[in-house]
Amino acid sequence: MKPIHYGWVIVGVGVLVKMAGLGFGRFAYPMLLPSMRESLRFNYFEMGLLSGGILMGYLLFSLIGGILATRFGSKRIVIASLLCGTISMFFIGRLSEFIPLLFFTFAMGGAAGGAHISMTTLPMTWFERKRLGGALGIVTGGTGVGIIITGLLLPYLLSTLGGEAWRECWSLLALLTFLVGIISFIFLQEKPSRTDPPLLKVDQGSSSGSIGTRGSGLTLPAIFLVYFIFGLAYNIYVTYFVAFLVGEVRLAEGTAGFIWSIFGWMCVVSGWMWGFVSDRIGRREALVWNHGVISLSVLISLLFHQPFLLGLSAFLFGATFPGTVTVIAVCVSDEETEKRATLYGWVTLIHGIGQFLGTILGGYLRDLTGSFQLTLFVSLIGFVTCVILTALNRKG
Repeated sequence: MKPIHYGWVIVGVGVLVKMAGLGFGRFAYPMLLPSMRESLRFNYFEMGLLSGGILMGYLLFSLIGGILATRFGSKRIVIASLLCGTISMFFIGRLSEFIPLLFFTFAMGGAAGGAHISMTTLPMTWFERKRLGGALGIVTGGTGVGIIITGLLLPYLLSTLGGEAWRECWSLLALLTFLVGIISFIFLQEKPSRTDPPLLKVDQGSSSGSIGTRGSGLTLPAIFLVYFIFGLAYNIYVTYFVAFLVGEVRLAEGTAGFIWSIFGWMCVVSGWMWGFVSDRIGRREALVWNHGVISLSVLISLLFHQPFLLGLSAFLFGATFPGTVTVIAVCVSDEETEKRATLYGWVTLIHGIGQFLGTILGGYLRDLTGSFQLTLFVSLIGFVTCVILTALNRKG
C-alpha cells in the first residue's frame, strides 16, 4: 500500500490552523458583535474600531509574520501565533473597557495574520505548481470550518447562557485555539526530509508550461491593487452582514446564525474549488469569474431581504471570497523568488489596509445614514472594480 505523502498531513493541520487563526480569530467577531455591543453599550463606530484593531494587527503582522517565517521557519511562527491568539481571546472575554479591548483585539488580529501567512506559505515546499492551487485551497477551507462552528455554536450559547454569554464564547474559542497549537507543534514540518521523497515538490520547469505560458497570470502591481480593493469590499460585507440581518432586516439571531453558517459551509469548499479552477484555466481567468459571482452576491443582499435570498447571497459570497484568497496566494507562489513568505506578507499587508479602511468606512456610513444600504453598495462597487481591473490585466 502506497503511503500517504506527508504533504497531505501538512494540509490537514493547515485546515485546523486556518480554522483557529482566521475562523475564530477573525470571523467570530462579526457573530458576537451584536451581543457585545448591547452588553458593553458601544455604538457601531466603536465596534468598527475594535474590528479595525483586529485588522490593524492582522495587516501589521502579515508583513512581520512573513519576514519572521522566512528567517525562522513557518512552523515556529504558526505556533507562536496560535499561542498569542489563545491569550488574546481569553482576555477579550474578560474585559469591558474600550482601550484594553482594543489592545487585545489588535493582538488577536496580529496572531491571525501570523498564522495565516506562515501556514499559507508552508505547503509551497511540499507541492508542485500545477497541484499547489488545489492544496492551498484545501488549507483555505479551514477558515470556513471555523465560520461554520461560530455560526452554529455561538448563537446557541448566546441564547442559552444569557446576556454575558459572549464572554464564555471567547473563552471556549481560546481553548480550541490552544488545542490546535498543540497539534501544530506535534505534526507540522518545514520541508520534506530525505526519507520523505518530495514527490510533489515545486517544479519550476515542467509545470510552468501548463499555466504560465498562457499569459493567464496577473502582474505583481495588479496583484497588489486588486487585493487591496478586494480587501476593502469583502470586509465590509463580512463584518456587518450579520448586524445587517439582525438590526435592519430584523431576523432572529438563530436565523442569522444559520445564514452565516451557510456562508461558512461554502468557505470550506470554495478555496479548493477556485484553486483547482485556477490550475486548469489560469489565475486571471479564475479571478474574473470569481469577482463576478461575488458582485452578484452583494447585489442580491441589496435588492432582496427575504431570508431565502439572503441565504443565497451568503451562499454565493462563501463560494467565492476564499477562492480569491487562494488564487492570489498561488499567484504569489508563481513568482520566481525564494522569499515567497515575505512577498506574500507584503501582499497581505496591502490587502489588510484595504480591510481596515473598509471596516471603518462601513461603520461610519452605517452611523451616518442609519442603514446598511450605502455600506453594502460601497462593497458592491469595490467588487465590480476588481472584475474590470482583473479582466484588463495580463501578465507578459
